[in-house]
Amino acid sequence: MHMIIKIIKISLTKIQTFLICFLILITNVSAQQNKEIKVGIFLGFTGNVESLTPSMADSAELAFNEVANEIDLNNEISFKVQRADTTCNDTNKAKNAAKKLIRDGVSAIIGAACPNITKKIAEEIFIPKKVLIISPADSSNELMGLKDNDFVFRTTPSKIRGSQILADITKDRGIRNLAISYSSDRDYKKFAETYDKALKKNNIKTSVMVPHNKNTNDYSKHISTLSAAGGDALAVISDINSGGDKIIKAMLEIGMFDTFILPDGMIEEKIINNFKEKNLKKSFGYMPGLSNLGSKKFVNLAQKSGIDPDSPYTNESYDAAAIIILSNFAKIYSETDTNNIIHDVANKPGVKIYPGEIKKAIEILRDGKKINYEGATGVEFDKFGDTLGSFVEVDFKKGKLKSKKLR
Repeated sequence: MHMIIKIIKISLTKIQTFLICFLILITNVSAQQNKEIKVGIFLGFTGNVESLTPSMADSAELAFNEVANEIDLNNEISFKVQRADTTCNDTNKAKNAAKKLIRDGVSAIIGAACPNITKKIAEEIFIPKKVLIISPADSSNELMGLKDNDFVFRTTPSKIRGSQILADITKDRGIRNLAISYSSDRDYKKFAETYDKALKKNNIKTSVMVPHNKNTNDYSKHISTLSAAGGDALAVISDINSGGDKIIKAMLEIGMFDTFILPDGMIEEKIINNFKEKNLKKSFGYMPGLSNLGSKKFVNLAQKSGIDPDSPYTNESYDAAAIIILSNFAKIYSETDTNNIIHDVANKPGVKIYPGEIKKAIEILRDGKKINYEGATGVEFDKFGDTLGSFVEVDFKKGKLKSKKLR
């Protein structure tokens, strides 16, 4: 009898050991299958670009919702998204917001949008902590060639690329002689110089090229210089918060120019609200745009969710989120943990993937095949993490921004 009890005790011990090991195994498998990725949407919810930010953030979250709504995908990876305010102009507040994201455990960031924030915060906080950054709106030249160890990407093209596109649009509009006013910020100076060179190649004359200071309200000397030089049009190489709207207002008041050539920083609803429809009816410019098929799919997706697809940088924000999602799934299936995987999912070769097709892309990756995420904007990253992108030529018609031509 004593022997039987002893055998039973040994058997129970073995069963308990087995059950413990089994539970540990199940827990580990479950943990592997339910990996939570924390992502920060790091944009200017207050400050200079607060009118644009809600649509950008909503577009990014639209991509994450595609995964959240698929139970089988959530068994592998789930994403926890949180918003953080850069303010766009207060570096200290942006730093504090970035540090909180780090404390909260984010591994990827969608943002920032403002040049004075993205580079500084990336270098000081995110890159040292090995946090991936994909900016949907910072076209700053300062990000080109940044020593980022492959942690900084952007889905919007650089200003240098934009200046070349704007020169081509200017030629097609029949402008042969123009004046250039540019914000004294270093980025806009570089844009103006590149734009001027591209104009010369298109046999377009620049009558004068002068900087304006965003921190002044007295533009009288600047206006006199531009007026004396004259031209068929005035190119305002600036943004809505760097004095560009003040230059236009002053010119309209003296009746000097009625055609204004505008880069993407000047293209937003605020400029329409600031001026009457008739004052801008001859003006034109560009925005980073959409790929042909990708644009249609994004427009449908956005409209169904109540998002204005024509709001600046909505498509770039969606693409940034989609690339973060797909790169994380690709890391699991390829068993790699480097950011080179981002080039793999976004660039050729592979099956082309468009907005609304994230689940399809994940299934292709799961089968060990390659994808080429075209997205809404025709994403294709170079070795620096920049994208050539595509551009939309825009007009101001009947008080609204109107897309005219894809470039």
